[in-house]
Formats: sequence, C-alpha cells, structure tokens
Amino acid sequence: MEHLKAFDDEINAFLDNMFGPRDSRVRGWFMLDSYLPTFFLTVMYLLSIWLGNKYMKNRPALSLRGILTLYNLGITLLSAYMLAEVAKVLWWYYFSKSVEFLDTIFFVLRKKTSQITFLHVYHHASMFNIWWCVLNWIPCGQSFFGPTLNSFIHILMYSYYGLSVFPSMHKYLWWKKYLTQAQLVQFVLTITHTMSAVVKPCGFPFGCLIFQSSYMLTLVILFLNFYVQTYRKKPMKKDMQEPPAGKEVKNGFSKAYFTAANGVMNKKAQ
Repeated sequence: MEHLKAFDDEINAFLDNMFGPRDSRVRGWFMLDSYLPTFFLTVMYLLSIWLGNKYMKNRPALSLRGILTLYNLGITLLSAYMLAEVAKVLWWYYFSKSVEFLDTIFFVLRKKTSQITFLHVYHHASMFNIWWCVLNWIPCGQSFFGPTLNSFIHILMYSYYGLSVFPSMHKYLWWKKYLTQAQLVQFVLTITHTMSAVVKPCGFPFGCLIFQSSYMLTLVILFLNFYVQTYRKKPMKKDMQEPPAGKEVKNGFSKAYFTAANGVMNKKAQ
C-alpha cells in the first residue's frame, strides 16, 4: 500500500505541475483527489472488451432485455436530471461516463462485436478521463455548455436504445440517423462556443480551449465518417443484373441462345 500511495502522490504531483493548482471547490469529492481510480477503471474497461470477447467467443449471446430496459431508463433519467441541474451536477456528469462503460460490456455479452468500433471505445474511454481533468481544474461556466447539450442528446439516445430492446417497437424507430445528425450538431456548437472564448477571452485557460476544440474536431471527423458509411454510402451496383435461373450469360449471350443456335446448326447438318 505504501508503494501505491507513493505512486499516487507522484502521479498527482506530475498532474499538478502540468495543469497548475486544482479548483478548491472539488477537493474531497469522490474519485477526484486521485487520478488512479479513473485510470484503473479505464484500463479495466479496455481489458473487459478484450477478455469479454474471448470469453463469449464460443458461448451463446445473452438477451439482457430486462437489464437493458432498466439501464437505458436509468441513463435517460440521469441525463434528464443533469440537463435540468447541470450547473450543480458536473460531478454526476463525470461519474456517468464510467457508468456508460456498460454500453460496451452489454455489446460484448450480447455478441454485438460489430458495434464495438474504434469510435465507440475512443469516445467512451477518453470522455471519462477528460472530465476527471475538467472537474479538478476547470469546473466553471465555460465547461457547462457541452454537458448541457450532451445530456439532452443522451435523453434521446438512451430512450432510443431502451425502446429498441423490444422488437415490437422497431417499426417506430425510423429516426436513428437523426440522432447521429444531432450529435454532429452538438459537436459543432461546442466547438463554436469554445472558440468564442478564444476570440473574446473570459479567463478560461487558452490551452484547454485548444484541446477541447481539437478533441471535438476528432469526434466530428469520426462521427461524420460513421454517418457516411452507415447512411450515405450507396451499395455498389453490379456490372449487370444476374439472369434468371437457367439463363446464365456468357460473353453477352444467354445459355438458352447457344442451345437454340446449336439445335438449328444440327438440323442444317442433317
């Protein structure tokens, strides 16, 4: 334990030296005084993806309908609460990013590996760590804008996920692509809001403004790529349509054509 405490002190000293004094208002808050809990939870999250996929490889996928219903309802309600009280609950916003690791764990248990993309893991792992820094050093007015938008988006998103658990509701879930559009609008608005503080300084650290804008730009690029690949990319057309059964084509002529032509030639030869 002494070695762990010494290591923790070194990490915190390094972070304090890099970012400067922490905001005194958040001292003593759960999981904020030390970076190690956030770091270890992120490592466990990444390991659970790898180990979980290996464990589930030869096992049947789990339904988890009841758990998913409660989980999505819980995240929806938490997002609604944070949207209404965001100035008071930035810590809950940070902590909710660790809860959302369960999104990926459920994908693993349900063997939905196609949905565990780089974008998905990058977004989940990075947000949790970034918001640990935000809560410790810049829990101020400039930091509230993004969570406000994101909480609203999550109300819609987790409502969608919750409804999608029930097959009978699938016909009403035609609006999935509009969620991605809303997320892209969210990122653009956050970048615009952040850069406004560059044009008209408000005391927010300049390095944090540049980092936040750059990070949001990576999300715009990744989400835009996802949108294009999912909703805009048209299936490649075949060079020519497949002929009906028994009508195989060879060099532009059907098999039936050659059969008929051979019959005519055979009659002439007789």
